[in-house]
Amino acid sequence: MKEMPRPRLFLIDSYGFIFRAYHARARSAAPPMRTTTGIATEAVYIFHNMLRKLRTTYSPEHLAAIFESGKSFRDEAFKDYKANRTEMPPDLGDQILYIRRLLEAMRIPILEFEGFEADDVIGAIARKAEEAADVIIVSSDKDMLQLVNERVSMYNPAKDDTWYDPAKTQEFMGVKPSQVADLLALKGDSIDNIPGAPGIGDKGARDLIARFGSVEEAIARAAEVEKKMYRESLQNNAEQIRLSKHLATIDTSVPIPFDLDMVKAGEPDTAALKQVYKDLEFYSLLKELGPSEDTSDRDYGVLESGEAVAEYLAAIPANAPIAIAIRETADAGLPLTMIGIAHQSGSARAFSTDFLAYAKPLLEDPQRKKIAHDAKAAMLALSRYGIEARGFDHDLLLYGFLLCADPATCSIEALAERYLDRKLAHAAEPHADAAITLFERLNVDVEEQTLREVYDRIDLPLVRVLAKMERTGIRIEPQELKRLALEMDTSLQRLSNEIYGLAGRPFNINSPQQLGKVLFEELNLPAPVKYGKGKTISTAADILEGLAAEHEIARKVLDFRQLSKLKGTYVDALPQSIDPATGRLHTTYNQAGSATGRLSSSNPNLQNIPIRTETGREIRAAFVPELGWKLIVADYSQIELRLLAHMSHDKALMTAFQRGEDIHTRTAAEVFRTPPLMVTPEMRRAAKAVNFGIVYGQTPFGLSVGLGIPRKEAEQYIRSYFELYSGVEKFIAATIAEVRESGFARTMFGRKRPIPDMHSRNPNARSFAERTAVNTPLQGSAADLIKLAMIRIDQELERRKLRSRMLLQVHDELLFEAPPEEAQEVAAMVKKEMEQVHKLDVPLVVDTGIGENWRDSK
Repeated sequence: MKEMPRPRLFLIDSYGFIFRAYHARARSAAPPMRTTTGIATEAVYIFHNMLRKLRTTYSPEHLAAIFESGKSFRDEAFKDYKANRTEMPPDLGDQILYIRRLLEAMRIPILEFEGFEADDVIGAIARKAEEAADVIIVSSDKDMLQLVNERVSMYNPAKDDTWYDPAKTQEFMGVKPSQVADLLALKGDSIDNIPGAPGIGDKGARDLIARFGSVEEAIARAAEVEKKMYRESLQNNAEQIRLSKHLATIDTSVPIPFDLDMVKAGEPDTAALKQVYKDLEFYSLLKELGPSEDTSDRDYGVLESGEAVAEYLAAIPANAPIAIAIRETADAGLPLTMIGIAHQSGSARAFSTDFLAYAKPLLEDPQRKKIAHDAKAAMLALSRYGIEARGFDHDLLLYGFLLCADPATCSIEALAERYLDRKLAHAAEPHADAAITLFERLNVDVEEQTLREVYDRIDLPLVRVLAKMERTGIRIEPQELKRLALEMDTSLQRLSNEIYGLAGRPFNINSPQQLGKVLFEELNLPAPVKYGKGKTISTAADILEGLAAEHEIARKVLDFRQLSKLKGTYVDALPQSIDPATGRLHTTYNQAGSATGRLSSSNPNLQNIPIRTETGREIRAAFVPELGWKLIVADYSQIELRLLAHMSHDKALMTAFQRGEDIHTRTAAEVFRTPPLMVTPEMRRAAKAVNFGIVYGQTPFGLSVGLGIPRKEAEQYIRSYFELYSGVEKFIAATIAEVRESGFARTMFGRKRPIPDMHSRNPNARSFAERTAVNTPLQGSAADLIKLAMIRIDQELERRKLRSRMLLQVHDELLFEAPPEEAQEVAAMVKKEMEQVHKLDVPLVVDTGIGENWRDSK
């Protein structure tokens, strides 16, 4: 008769893996894992993945996670037991609470017994269970190997999934499993601070146990030991050795109640597991579980006629907020735009744009409050159907961004997964339904997190301004860009030939592999300890910049790359982006594009055209106004440094700005201890690098690389800066301390940004977080200031009934076009509104210019 296979019981040494995960992550170069609220999650994530792999690979019938519980007999027997171990880090203690929640959600039983270590509990259970089951101890602790026998094995997933049976244990330890405690008693264990026998190491301990079988026998027959050090150690430390064995021996007599039914593996509690994933922001894992909500009973439908649309809209209560979603679907293979509409959770309708006329009065009524995800996109889409949409007061994209400041998590799909545990179908109805439900949740969160004012004062009014700018667009001269493209082709060919001449042969300059071979193998330039894809030596920009000062070929490759990028990204691409209907470029502004709150620009990106290079200036010359009109440029002067003066209240910095001094010359004069009139351009350039570097948290190393000076000299520059502006140093320290306490950086207007790595054990990550904590209030406040200015300028243009139009925002700069007769008035008005947008302790200064194109206006 065939024997039935024995059930298997997996016993997990929980703390062993938790500590291993925690310290392994700390030693790695990987950035620490944190939630947006600052909860550390590395240990939970790694432990979770180990559990999941265990279940997926071995499908254990019985499973338990074993934990410590209080002090054990070992602490009483030896007061220095585990004395080498440091206190548990606070962020690990917090993670253990989540690990226990995770285990409960995965329905993995947790076992512990007061007064005994996890090793003892595992040993006791193993001995109780081995008659009825094959026991697998899941651990990386070699002490556990003393429990191994024909029915008990140890599995170490952290060491290439190694399995230890009696033979493998003897091969690894050099002794039988039953002799492991004897081995540890002689050689000691630094991790648990077991003293062992002085002078007897690993090899000596193995030899003695192999010869005598146990420590007791070795002590009794110590006189037979030839090696004097070993012999005297056994004779002089007998009690310590016996104590060490007592400490190293797992106590299998723990009176813990046990039977196999207690540890039967169960199916995970999906709802509880999802909640843990949500709390820890494990969104990729959350997505794997699929949506929890059953949408089959939702009240969805398509309105097939204009009359049906009118009837449905008329039945919506007059005071109910209405969610609008615009989606493209497919009908007989043709694209069809559908409008989704909902006013209560669980119910939504959709209708074709063919019936938009019936919805126009509602969509244009400013008194009917509306909800959309990306209200600007919805308003622009509706404008293409002749609808001037109003009343879009609740934008879920902006709500989501205000709450998390993470551009990657603000899509309607991401918000639905995160807050509603719902995977959205593509159709318009589920999107409208999700929007109304999200509104009910996010609207409350915005209030509770005191973000309503920044939304009402800045983000919402700006939607309308940006929509107008996007609709207006800006003219470019394709012929000017075509001329520039020909010049750039000539320059690229010249650079190619010069690079080939320096290399001694032609090669593909755009190939990192070929370039690396030429530079580091054929020309023997100093090779960096940095690798790109395929383990080839990196030719990244920072590597070439480090070589450029001494090696002409590296400098020319950098020039070639920059010119190629400008040509491909702007000179060749921009004419292809002209809208044939308007003859203008129409960029898209994203209010949720940067964690600091800065606007980003895309399709095409008009915010990255370099201003400091001749080629960048030539590209800007192709940006022109309406025929016969003028371009106006208004640019904040050193706005972030002025905000630094305002926020730090540094007397020297404030005085310099209040007197209208050139701040870089002033700084150079003080740092180099020379009269302002004697400051050279090189001195001013160095001072400028320090001034702006302080705002971005530049290190001495970064400054030394940027200026091409020794690190010691850069350190002296920064020291001198803080001696001059001591208030700035205090502000930086106070800001870092405040953000470390709260977990958030805030702008002057209340916009916040979570900075979870302030408590990171990784020095690089923590240092970056500290720089971010200082820079965010400055850069974010500057972004908010220019947004406020844009709102006021737009209102003033309307109030004065001017034809002039706002065209572009490029960080601290605004671009307008105006008829000649309005140009001076608009330039003066813009300067006034930008300078008086918010009262600071130092003056805001705006430089304006009027010209025929962007370059000349600047």
